[in-house]
Amino acid sequence: MRVVEEGREVTRVGDPPRLKISGQYTRGPDRAVSRHYTSGRGESGRLKATETYRFDSAELRDPLRDAVLAASWTWRSVVFGRL
Repeated sequence: MRVVEEGREVTRVGDPPRLKISGQYTRGPDRAVSRHYTSGRGESGRLKATETYRFDSAELRDPLRDAVLAASWTWRSVVFGRL
């Protein structure tokens, strides 16, 4: 199996929000980790940051790669070139 990983940055702009594709484009293996926190007061009254959202691209890629390898296929990343 040949794998091509591509990425584009998409943002929401305007009111009502609409999608805008920026000029940023990536191709090739990349690991993206995104986390969002909210701050508030804990039970003791001290400030506390709580993780509300987490995304790690490896959580998508690793199970797919493991399934391909378990089926006795090979995993090849394609950085440049054609499939």
